[in-house]
Amino acid sequence: MANSVKVEVVEELRGIFSRAKSAVVANYQGIDAQGITALRVHMRSRSVDFRVVKNTLARRAVKDTSLEVLGEDFKGPVSILVGFEDVIAPAKALADFAKSGAAKSPEIICGVVEGKKVSPEEVQALAQLPSREELISQMLSVFQGPTTNFAGVFSSLLRKLVGTLDAIREKKETS
Repeated sequence: MANSVKVEVVEELRGIFSRAKSAVVANYQGIDAQGITALRVHMRSRSVDFRVVKNTLARRAVKDTSLEVLGEDFKGPVSILVGFEDVIAPAKALADFAKSGAAKSPEIICGVVEGKKVSPEEVQALAQLPSREELISQMLSVFQGPTTNFAGVFSSLLRKLVGTLDAIREKKETS
């Protein structure tokens, strides 16, 4: 690869890595071409950038980014999955791909969440968490519960008041 091409690749990767909120480094060894293609398609549908890059170029590209702690982990046949919006997106997408059984899943080496390096076990634990949208939905339902109960109690009081007033009116009409 010519030096100018390497510089362009490093700059492109640095741009991607500088926007990253999280990443997972995984060993893709043993996955055939069809499996890699299926993995790329799956990651793209989850808004996760999947890259297989030369280790030396990746080490250069992570310098001065939040993924700098990954520099020493680029050894052997590794790929990097990068998430830009949701910090658990790469871990969750990789776990979902493994569950789908479409192809062999890459082996997790490590990950980074907002600049902090995490172990493979922690990456797998992150994959079990609900997404940001699901957490927001759960919080809203928790907040909505008391309000709904209050509205129910208030409306039942109003129904009782209307029922009592209606009974008084009927009693006065009959007398």
